[in-house]
Amino acid sequence: MSETASLITLRSILDIEIARTYQWDAATIISVSGVDRAGDLTTRIVEQPGALTDIAAEGFSPHSAAGHALSHELHDAIQRRVRLWIADIPTDQLPRLREALGSDVIHEAGTPSGGYTPIALSPLALLEAWADGTDEQRAFMRVAMAGLDTLSTASHATLASRAVGASIIERPAFIKLCRNPKFIAYVVVLVYSMARALPVMYVPHFRGDWRILWAIDMITAIPYTWGLIEMVAGQKLWHRIVGAVTSAVTFLAPYVYFLMYGRHAPPGVWTAIALIFFGGIFLEVFRYQRDRAVKKGLAELS
Repeated sequence: MSETASLITLRSILDIEIARTYQWDAATIISVSGVDRAGDLTTRIVEQPGALTDIAAEGFSPHSAAGHALSHELHDAIQRRVRLWIADIPTDQLPRLREALGSDVIHEAGTPSGGYTPIALSPLALLEAWADGTDEQRAFMRVAMAGLDTLSTASHATLASRAVGASIIERPAFIKLCRNPKFIAYVVVLVYSMARALPVMYVPHFRGDWRILWAIDMITAIPYTWGLIEMVAGQKLWHRIVGAVTSAVTFLAPYVYFLMYGRHAPPGVWTAIALIFFGGIFLEVFRYQRDRAVKKGLAELS
């Protein structure tokens, strides 16, 4: 892999050695993980657990060393919202792993090589499958998910843990909301919007009503924040385009009123609009290149 490709794919799934050892099917990896694009497969949400190899070799028992290892690794993965587990399993032992964990959970995710088959599974899918499984599977998950802190877990994981009767740490909805990055972004922009119009009262050449300007600021604050979030993290291309346009229009709206009743717009306005426009283009190009590089890296042997 070239230095440029290494830089573009920094902290992606390709930083995990096993991802460079086999030829992986990127479509399967993306589907199992539930991410929207290959570039979203980062080392924060992809792991290679050791318990899968042990279970494939020995079979599964809740009280075995492999069972305890799976319990610990699954609890940790669910707590940290890990979305994908990958492993290389001896091909002749793969049926044992499927029988132990469930054929619907284990996915062949690449080309077998050297007697090993690359596989992928979702920790959340395993939790949900066993939460609706046999009494033994439910009992295993009840123990494995004990002590799970709902402050940072996905809602589906919390529901599945409750369903098996696990003793989890419940957190108030408001506390969870305060840790939500989107909620924090909305609050910051709203506070900024509340304060931004006040200095206009002291601008000598402004002849408009600062209260109207303040109202425009407040009304456009939420769509502006939504636009920025979609521009950066939108799942589809048209979402990101609409987000960029929305953020640019709503950012400009208060200054249109300012220009109607004043002489000059602040010099930073046009700079900010340019940053939104060109920043959106840069992000899209970078994501496209990262997606291509990650898919290519998964499909090739290092």
